[in-house]
Amino acid sequence: MNKATDFYDIQDAVAFNNPIDEKNDFYTDFSGFRKGFNEKKIYKHLNINPTTKKCNKISQPIKLFLSGHRGTGKTTELLKLKNEIDETTCYFTIFCDLSDEELDVNNIDFVDIVILILEKLIQTLKDKNIDIPKANIEPFYEWYNQRIIEINSATDESASIEVEGKAGIDLFSLFSLVTKTKGKLSGSNSTKETIRTVFINKFSDFSKKFNEFIFDIKEYLEKNNISKDMLFIIDGFEKIGSYEDRKKILILNSNKFVEIKANMIITLPIELFSEVGKLKEFAQHISFPLITLDEESKNRFKEFIYKRIDKRLFDNDEVVEKIIEYGAGSPRETLKIISNAYIEANEEILDLQSIKDTQISISDEMKKYLNEDEILVLKKIYKKDRVLFSPEIATLMVKKIVLEYDDGLEKQINPILLDNENFIDLLKD
Repeated sequence: MNKATDFYDIQDAVAFNNPIDEKNDFYTDFSGFRKGFNEKKIYKHLNINPTTKKCNKISQPIKLFLSGHRGTGKTTELLKLKNEIDETTCYFTIFCDLSDEELDVNNIDFVDIVILILEKLIQTLKDKNIDIPKANIEPFYEWYNQRIIEINSATDESASIEVEGKAGIDLFSLFSLVTKTKGKLSGSNSTKETIRTVFINKFSDFSKKFNEFIFDIKEYLEKNNISKDMLFIIDGFEKIGSYEDRKKILILNSNKFVEIKANMIITLPIELFSEVGKLKEFAQHISFPLITLDEESKNRFKEFIYKRIDKRLFDNDEVVEKIIEYGAGSPRETLKIISNAYIEANEEILDLQSIKDTQISISDEMKKYLNEDEILVLKKIYKKDRVLFSPEIATLMVKKIVLEYDDGLEKQINPILLDNENFIDLLKD
């Protein structure tokens, strides 16, 4: 992606589904503008000194959930964290983006994610040219290979997973076997269910073998002064499956996360925020709220916008200020406003009319599918009455109709709706 210097460059420059890290020219540092959040908290949970980046080993594996609206910049923050940790010998980091992999996001299970984690671990070792000895690989390989034989015996030959020969057991052969398994998880439903059933029925054994495999790798990495420990960063849960799928994997099957004895940072979809109490029995939680808009943060958003789009492509400063207002403290939503305004623009410039047309289009779409219970909740928020968490609140947050700030303590109606007269009339009825 390049900065837009011509009007027809805008669409590519604001591609909001392409996560970036701090090394990208478009990166803007929003540190300090999210009330209740400080990246130092993550480092402290990981037993890393935020200033010196020196660290001590953690005696018990940590599970850390990071919750926030989709589009707040969690992925960018986690990529930055990964890059900074990679400059140390504290952790060998493995980044897993569930939405960017070849899994069936509309039909996904906990087993699928564990197999993805395993694949990403092996791939990261390969990418860094770390040659794990055969003695560390063979026990897990043989156990895993037996499960594949079980799967193949219960499926049609056309759907079977090709088994490697025993002659050359190494990291590559294990990677090949795991990748083939993951590939089948995006295939037919019957094959998926067979794979899941075999691993779930032996999950205690699977987690034991997986933990032994991880322990052997950790020992090898520490012995060779590569890292003291391992850290899995699992991102993208809000982009997969349905609400029920996400709740099943992250909440109802949370005990399975405990069985995997590895350090993990996991993004928690905003609609599951009310379930944090259940997770705190075995995990830590940090909220990653939207950016609170004030004069200083608005100036930072202007920097964010002008890094991507030449100032000449905006009719005046008021246009940019309106975009920031409707973006509501979300980097992604700010880019979406610009993208929509580009489509709506009658001339080859972003002007107030294109922003107004965007606001009408988005707010009418949001308003169209509200039900009576959701409207009652919105009326309370509009009147600034106290509102308890409910399924309606969860749905409204997923739709970005209700937004959370200040570590989840403050709920507001999306400002793009508050400029819709029909919506305001609905709340006043």
